[in-house]
Amino acid sequence: MTKPRIAVVVSHPIQHFCPQYASWSESEEWDLQVFFASTAGMEAYQDENFGQEIKWEGLELNFPHVFLNDGEAISPSPSLDAPELETRLAAYGPDVVIVYGYIQKLQRRALRWGSKHCQRVLMISDSEDRTERPMYKEALKKLALPKLFEQVDGFLTVGDANEDYYRAYGVPPQQFFRTFFPIDRDYFQKAFESRAEMRSELRAEYGIPNDHMVVSVVGKLVDWKRQQDLIHAQQILRRNHPKTTTLIIGSGPTEDELREMVDRSQAEGVIFTGFVQPTELPKFYAATDVYVHTASHEPHSLAISEAIFMGCAAVISDRCGSYGPTDDVRPGHNGFVYECGEPEALSQKLAVLAANPEMCAEFGGASRRFAQFHQELAHGGSLRAALRAVGVL
Repeated sequence: MTKPRIAVVVSHPIQHFCPQYASWSESEEWDLQVFFASTAGMEAYQDENFGQEIKWEGLELNFPHVFLNDGEAISPSPSLDAPELETRLAAYGPDVVIVYGYIQKLQRRALRWGSKHCQRVLMISDSEDRTERPMYKEALKKLALPKLFEQVDGFLTVGDANEDYYRAYGVPPQQFFRTFFPIDRDYFQKAFESRAEMRSELRAEYGIPNDHMVVSVVGKLVDWKRQQDLIHAQQILRRNHPKTTTLIIGSGPTEDELREMVDRSQAEGVIFTGFVQPTELPKFYAATDVYVHTASHEPHSLAISEAIFMGCAAVISDRCGSYGPTDDVRPGHNGFVYECGEPEALSQKLAVLAANPEMCAEFGGASRRFAQFHQELAHGGSLRAALRAVGVL
């Protein structure tokens, strides 16, 4: 029996997703090829948000792939396209096309081609409705999305909020196949096995006492990430729980402002690490007890996925798309959710964990169990289930 062929159409190589493609390509049940429209991210570039030149380490393309557009490093904006895509897909002859959302011209082109020439089309996106949007955008979505989603046979969903979004536009639940966003599972597993050693080394490097509860946030220092809320929460938390330290991990336009805020308020226990390569993040997670995500807009954070894999409890804002009864953060089981923009509410959640180290440890253990299962799905389990359900396997 001929193995089905899968074509994955994506804008450019992304460090978190390439290990997933490698896992998918190892299956004996299908053949897979990834079609990239750009080489963006392969070489060093100036990142405006990080405020410095960035070269991503550990980006490996160890799976079948091709670059369209003559391998140019085109910005992965909504206008990204590759007119040659149809010709290249026709030459490959896929049975299934996997598209990433619908914002880019590239993905809409892939969707049109796949709906006409393939047995099945699968879609991945992190869309959610927890972010406030202008009414006109909501109206346009209600007009356009139900018809667009009718062209898709299955949705490789990343979380509860993502599935709620699809339901709102008429997609039936039987078309959902929970996949979760991937992390570099093998790399992080090796790191987890050295967690105790890395924890001690990182804490020693930054002068953090072993008996402190360490709270961290990872990401670009930009307005909408709202790291200032964690700084304020740390100030409040320290009044009754002085044995706490907060790590602000990242760089960006608001860094000077945040540092000035700490100096002006004489906030204690706040450490800025500056930019950290993704390959170095595991040791920061290892040193962390509670991972916090303060963003006002975050469809499904990969930092949260990484942190829970490393066994961190989590406290995240209600604007994040990563929480729900079957998601990365399950309130009351491995973390808490607080109202975005309310440092007092955030500090109260952190205080519960600071006052109950056993609960914090239990939450961390639950995070680890959830994350292991989620990554099994992300690295092949869900794709296999989807292909069987739509009649390709």
